[in-house]
Amino acid sequence: MATRSLVLPEQFEIDDNGITHKPTGWKFIPYPGDPINGTVIEGAVGNRLETGEDFRSDDVREMAIRLWLKHLRDTKKIP
Repeated sequence: MATRSLVLPEQFEIDDNGITHKPTGWKFIPYPGDPINGTVIEGAVGNRLETGEDFRSDDVREMAIRLWLKHLRDTKKIP
């Protein structure tokens, strides 16, 4: 069984245009005027990277959701 890599908050880049998991290229891009819904680009999540890292899609998505919602609250985009 493959060992999965730990998903960490510092692996993400966040701005008003969305959130990206830098190691895999996984991205969430919100629809204009709707910061909660948008497009997800899977990138290389779920594949073993050249670095040997292997991130589970569910782990990346869950961390991204937590960080994105925190960003939206911190920037007063949602209560």
